[in-house]
Amino acid sequence: EQLSRIFEKIEEHIDPWQLQEFSLEAGRPDTITQEKLEIAKKNGVTRVSINPQTLNDDILVGIGRKHTSDDFFKAYYLARKSGIAAINTDIIAGLPGDNFASFSKTVDQIAELSPENITVHTFFVKKASDILHSGVNVFSRNSREAVKCVDYAQLVAMSSKYHPYYLYRQKNTVGNLENVGFSLDGYDGIYNILIMAEEHDIYACGAGAVTKLVSADGCIKR
Repeated sequence: EQLSRIFEKIEEHIDPWQLQEFSLEAGRPDTITQEKLEIAKKNGVTRVSINPQTLNDDILVGIGRKHTSDDFFKAYYLARKSGIAAINTDIIAGLPGDNFASFSKTVDQIAELSPENITVHTFFVKKASDILHSGVNVFSRNSREAVKCVDYAQLVAMSSKYHPYYLYRQKNTVGNLENVGFSLDGYDGIYNILIMAEEHDIYACGAGAVTKLVSADGCIKR
C-alpha cells in the first residue's frame, strides 16, 4: 500500500512511461515480495536492484544481515518472473571473515543467473564503525584476498559478456580498492553514470533527504 502511494505521487508529476530508466532499489532480499514487484512493474519500473552482498550465509550472519542466500534466490526469481526488464545485483569483496574461495563462489553463482547488471563493491568502513577503534588497519585488512576477489570478479564479468560502465572509489575501503558496475550490452544504469559525473539533478523527499541541483555551468547547489 505504501509503495503504491509513492508511485501514485510520482505519477502526478512525471510520466513513468516516457522515462529512459525507472529504477527501484528493492534492497535486502528478505523485504522483497511478489506483490511489491508486481506493483513496481505495473507502475513502469524498468530496473530493480536486489542485493545479496554475499551468498555465504555465515558471512551474512557475521555482518548482521537478516536474509539468507535462499532469500536472495527467491527474490531474484520473483523479479525475473515479474517481467521487469533489468535486474542489478550488488556483491561486496573483502567482507569481514570472507575469503577468496567463498567470494569466487558467490561471483560464479551470480554470473550463472545472468542479471543485466552486476555491481562489485569493496567493503568500506564507516566513520562510526567499531572496527576503526579496534586497532585493525582497515586499509590493508585482507587486502591480498580482496585484490584477488576484485580481479576474479572482473575476469568472470568480462568472460560472461559484461562490460564495466562506471567506477567510483570511497575512503576506508579494504585494500584501497574500487567499486565497479558491470552491464550486459544495452543495460547500462543511466542513473549510476549521471550521479558519478555529477551532471544531473537529484530531487529528494523523505526524512533527512537532500536535493542536489546542477546548473548549466556545472555549479552544484545542495
